[in-house]
Amino acid sequence: MKALVIYSHTYPETSKAGNAILEVLKATPNFEVRNIDALYPDLNKIDVAAEQKALIEADVIIFQHPIFWFNVPHSLKRWMDEVLQYGFAYGGAEGNKLRGKKFIHSFTTGFEEDTYAGELGQVLSAPILATANCCGMEYVKTFPLYGQLALTKPNVAQEAKAHAEKLVAFVQSL
Repeated sequence: MKALVIYSHTYPETSKAGNAILEVLKATPNFEVRNIDALYPDLNKIDVAAEQKALIEADVIIFQHPIFWFNVPHSLKRWMDEVLQYGFAYGGAEGNKLRGKKFIHSFTTGFEEDTYAGELGQVLSAPILATANCCGMEYVKTFPLYGQLALTKPNVAQEAKAHAEKLVAFVQSL
């Protein structure tokens, strides 16, 4: 089973959690990591054909990113706008290229879990869930890792590594 990780982070150079997660995912056989911010520093030049090819070749698609202001980073949103096109990911006679693929939403937050209690927590994954459903993907699981603000927590990297290892084990169990 081949897993494709679409990774996005607005501040990759300073993210202890993001870097620890990337280290684990990149070292895992059958996991391809596409770091949007590294591949496309100019988001106006996304190689749509290459991104769509990677999606087609994957069995499991994972979005890995931090939550910024209760949403995905701008580079992931831009990637989605460009790559998940009508006639490819949805709509029209050919818009079924992602149908049936397993989808996992993995994210980190700076705030602790209690910040997202109730309705606020329910809306975090809502746009991603709707996107996966629109594309005909099977939304398998949400993998949140809360409280990863390195300014206030010294063990961010260890928690993020453990998070990534759990994610890998889950994907390998599918």
